[in-house]
Amino acid sequence: MGNIKKIIPKYNVLNIQNAVIYAAKGYKIYKSLDEGESWELDGKVKDSKYAFWANINRLLARLLRIEVSDLIVLENGSRVVTARKGIFVAKANSKEYKQTFFVTRGTRPLNICIDKDNSLYFGEYLRNGPFVQEEREEVHIYKSKNYGQNWEVCYTFPKNTVRHIHGIFYDKFTNKMWFATGDKGDECIIGNTEDGFNTINIVKQGKQKYRAVQLLFFKDFIVYGTDTEHEKNYIYRFDREGNKEYSIQEIQGSVLAATQIGEYACISTTVEPSEINDEPYAHLWFSRNGIDWHDIYKVKKDIFSLKYFQYGKILFPHNAMINKQIVFTGHALEKFDNKTVIMELNL
Repeated sequence: MGNIKKIIPKYNVLNIQNAVIYAAKGYKIYKSLDEGESWELDGKVKDSKYAFWANINRLLARLLRIEVSDLIVLENGSRVVTARKGIFVAKANSKEYKQTFFVTRGTRPLNICIDKDNSLYFGEYLRNGPFVQEEREEVHIYKSKNYGQNWEVCYTFPKNTVRHIHGIFYDKFTNKMWFATGDKGDECIIGNTEDGFNTINIVKQGKQKYRAVQLLFFKDFIVYGTDTEHEKNYIYRFDREGNKEYSIQEIQGSVLAATQIGEYACISTTVEPSEINDEPYAHLWFSRNGIDWHDIYKVKKDIFSLKYFQYGKILFPHNAMINKQIVFTGHALEKFDNKTVIMELNL
């Protein structure tokens, strides 16, 4: 179902906005208007501590987690990226990504989300003790009302409630903000807020099957893949009406990345240390409707240590599908590490 059309070395694709591809090359952001045939500099992430090493050595960048991991484009022309220990914003027509938030706990949030009012949100992603530890510190969700220039805590999970925030997501069908947390027991929560995190509603809680990193929204239901090394992983869906849940597909590993354009959606599995999920390949799953899923591609983990040089992953940019093609970046994978891949889909 998928055929590789193009591989673009040394570019980590992060966002596709109106056919413009944004990608990171070290701590520099580039954009392409012709599907990666040519690139122009969009801006530089201003970080004197990490930028040099990120630009000079790929393996060192993997070892130290010195990477630009997310980029969003705002309605006022600003671009916001996450990188090690910070959130950086480039204003419209500026080529300087300046730090507006310093991450004191953890390395970086896993994502930044935009709501209908153009407010931005992220949740803290920190180690917060090992998986089995009983004591957890409080964990914050932050909000920006001025395009990422300033941030304030808008909600706090009390001590011993969750380990960290896996992600925050906007649901266009209901205008709710959803969140997912982990990692063990009652720390695994899928919930939402209707008032900007003044209050929260817990929808699912208490089992590894509710340990999600990315949510996909359809008119009548919500889909996610589980992120657990302790059990077999599955793609689940639950109905909006009544929240009845269904296990719809067993998969080869934990899910750290997913993407969606309309009814089309992709989920990728991760190669990580696990006695239960021991598949050495990252798999790409595709669906036309969120219910029927097909394993369309797989890539083997590269030779470098899982512990030190990161798990094998297929990572998606925002708006990853263009012209019946899926665009992604390989991470710690044979032949695809730190490369943008354009795959044609036989739809």
